[in-house]
Amino acid sequence: MDSRRYPKRVRLCGRSEVARIFQHGNYRGLGLISIKYLTSSSSESRFLVTVSKRVGHAPLRNRLKRLLREAIRHHRHQICQPVDVCFMITKKPQRPVEQAYIESSVHQAFQFLNAQTAED
Repeated sequence: MDSRRYPKRVRLCGRSEVARIFQHGNYRGLGLISIKYLTSSSSESRFLVTVSKRVGHAPLRNRLKRLLREAIRHHRHQICQPVDVCFMITKKPQRPVEQAYIESSVHQAFQFLNAQTAED
């Protein structure tokens, strides 16, 4: 049950850590969601969720962040190697976003990250 939680230790926080990912990390676009990622030296993967103000009003941005965090919570156990990941939504969705779309995007991102860390 503990593996399905979203505890503070898997949240990426701290200006210097986030700046390091944006300076040295790799980028991957996945439709509505994009990720910046960098291999981590910590014992488990850490995540950051950001939604741009261009996406819409605060309730919409908060809903998208909540959906992303929920998908990360369900799928984070799939990552093999520790990675620091920033999930970003910078474009306004053309239609209402469903949980299934977010779940599939996060699953796709984690598969991509596993393939990338296996190459390194």
